[in-house]
Amino acid sequence: MKKYIFCIAVMAMSVFSQVVNASLMISPTRVVFDERQRTAKVFLINNGSEAKTYRLGWKEKRALAKGGYQDLAPEQAGPWKLSELMRMTPRQVYLAPGERQVVKLALRRKQGMRDGEYRSHLLFQALPTENPDQSVAIGISLNMILSYSIPVMYRKGVDVPQVTVSSAQYTSNIHGKPVIAVKLKRSGAASALGKLTAHWQPNGKKEWTKVAIANNYAIYPEVDEASVELNILQGQAIRGSGQLKLMYTGQEEYRDTVFSQRIFNVIAQ
Repeated sequence: MKKYIFCIAVMAMSVFSQVVNASLMISPTRVVFDERQRTAKVFLINNGSEAKTYRLGWKEKRALAKGGYQDLAPEQAGPWKLSELMRMTPRQVYLAPGERQVVKLALRRKQGMRDGEYRSHLLFQALPTENPDQSVAIGISLNMILSYSIPVMYRKGVDVPQVTVSSAQYTSNIHGKPVIAVKLKRSGAASALGKLTAHWQPNGKKEWTKVAIANNYAIYPEVDEASVELNILQGQAIRGSGQLKLMYTGQEEYRDTVFSQRIFNVIAQ
């Protein structure tokens, strides 16, 4: 019986998390200050059906080569921590269903700052809602504290980073699904942001077909070589032998930049 109740609780929490994750819309999902910009705005919209309160703060994170982040203690962030230079208003927001709120960010630069890219992550932490009837059926409280974060950066005296597609391999992931495993090398003091696309041309054909894409793929300064697995688009396939063209092209502030383009010979089993 206890095992049965536990399974129901897990299923309910899964559904609840998905609902909450879909309830907060954040725009933009990253903020970049250049040397002339001092202020920025982030828009929050409650897209859910219940009122929510969010507490704002800062989180220090280290990007990982295979994607995602590792949380850091403030003292582990090193000299490129941005949070101590930022001010935000408000620090807590209450959003009724459909309501919008503007969060204002202000950058206070210091004299003698080193050239480089400073970064911290703006954290939106959902506070528990008081709903005593929410979990009566299973006897377990589902009031979870969920959080969202977006990167906020300040670039001082940095050039456009250099990114190269170093390898691409058609393979299978741990679930047995076909993917294109790509490695990218980055150099320079700034992060990169771009669209990674793969096109396939079977031997004997002239046309290229787009078979995979990853939008808004970022590589941060702490990552020299990044790894990413591109899922094959629905309805597309790589069969036999041919050429695989990988392109990493800039987005947002890098929208006119072609970081890298390479063609690889591939034999698909």
